[in-house]
Amino acid sequence: MTVSVLGKAHQLFGAFDGSRTTLGLTDLSRRSGVPKATAYRLAQELVQLHLLERVTDGYQLGWRMFELGQLVPGPANLRRVARPALTDLHATIKAVIHLAVPHGLDTLYLERLAGRRDKRIHTAVGTRLPLWFTASGKLFLAHSADSEYALSVLERGDVTARTRRSLRSSAQLRAQLAMIRERRWAEEHEECLDGYKTYAVPITVGGPQQVSAAVSATVEVGRRDDQQIARTLWAAATEISRAL
Repeated sequence: MTVSVLGKAHQLFGAFDGSRTTLGLTDLSRRSGVPKATAYRLAQELVQLHLLERVTDGYQLGWRMFELGQLVPGPANLRRVARPALTDLHATIKAVIHLAVPHGLDTLYLERLAGRRDKRIHTAVGTRLPLWFTASGKLFLAHSADSEYALSVLERGDVTARTRRSLRSSAQLRAQLAMIRERRWAEEHEECLDGYKTYAVPITVGGPQQVSAAVSATVEVGRRDDQQIARTLWAAATEISRAL
């Protein structure tokens, strides 16, 4: 199937992610699958449109992309409504706070609040991580009709573990999802990042089973105030759900 010019531009944009925000032409071509000469020609035009920006080391997403992203109604409204509660949450429990939504088989982060000491937790806004490794993602799967498909992906072994404690089997995930459905919150211990654990609670719209987003707190595994963290998370999620 022939890919259109618009499709190739979309492939170029898709080459960028949270770990690679600047790409040289060779990497841009390799990661996108667009031939180098075509990638160069398209990139030059996208720079003129401010959808890409030319920098010393290659290309970055341009300011026009940021401006357009702020106009997407769903995420923009959710971030606007959630921001005050997330700010209070971060100030209260001194944790890395995330607002996330499901996106296919990924957890997509819409908001992040962290202090200067939290540099190891590289989850910038727009970062996507597999659902089964994140606390928010497990929460989404527990309330999703697509959970069986996610389980089948794990069953096939098409998953690269992030840490030594990342789950590796569908049986493990199935047990976790059953527990989440029963208690209505989720956790992960060093499945995403060594030395850290995360707790997540749902943001609901239209009923307790209509999970549209999640708010989570990530802390060092040595912290022992889990119950306080959970109570504060629930208060914030309830406030956001009511506002929505």
